[in-house]
Amino acid sequence: MHSILREISEIPNVKINDFEELFQEEYSEILNHCQVIKLEAGSRFIAVDEKINTVWILILGQVKALEEYSTGDIYTFKKFPAPEVFGEMEVLADIFKFRATLITESECVFINMPVEYYKEFLKSNSEYLYKRTNIILKRVLDEQKHMRMFLMIKSIDRIKIYLIQHYQLYAKDNICILRITRQQIAEETGYAVKTVNRVIKKLEDQNLLKIEGQKIIIIETQYEKMYKSVENYVNY
Repeated sequence: MHSILREISEIPNVKINDFEELFQEEYSEILNHCQVIKLEAGSRFIAVDEKINTVWILILGQVKALEEYSTGDIYTFKKFPAPEVFGEMEVLADIFKFRATLITESECVFINMPVEYYKEFLKSNSEYLYKRTNIILKRVLDEQKHMRMFLMIKSIDRIKIYLIQHYQLYAKDNICILRITRQQIAEETGYAVKTVNRVIKKLEDQNLLKIEGQKIIIIETQYEKMYKSVENYVNY
């Protein structure tokens, strides 16, 4: 067994099924040029406009993508759970720089592969190329659909959807305790902090959440009411 595969096999819960073609014996030479990289939560591993020298294959953890503006504003526009490939869309489009800043949101494990080897693999393996293209196109179409939806909805409904998503991710024993700042919510929804403060206060007045210090607390009945109020948008 190749040393890369041996190292991966010793990591619990890794997700490599989507990339199993990369690990076939006939492509073992590619693995000689790869590294397994482990990063702690909060690590910035790609910066916008950075030259693409390697693709990052996420096999464990979650990453968030940031849009950074010259004004200093930062907006989290997407979160990616494993498995995922960063740099792949740019490679397929012959774009030579990363289009967004990427930061680990949890402990993450990557396979780091030189871009020229990944390109050669795409060219030589049509089945894998088709699979990856299919995944990318479905995502792009879904994102366009959701973008059209978000242009039509009010800030309070957009922030409800944000809180619903966090409840679904982080609730334990029918309660979700979010230790996030208003600034973070603003960055991740694209609204001003003033707007976020106004909406959070309104949701508390409507008994859809509770504020305790810096914590936002949502119990199951509040989640269900919030979900029902924006159900048409969530299932759009």
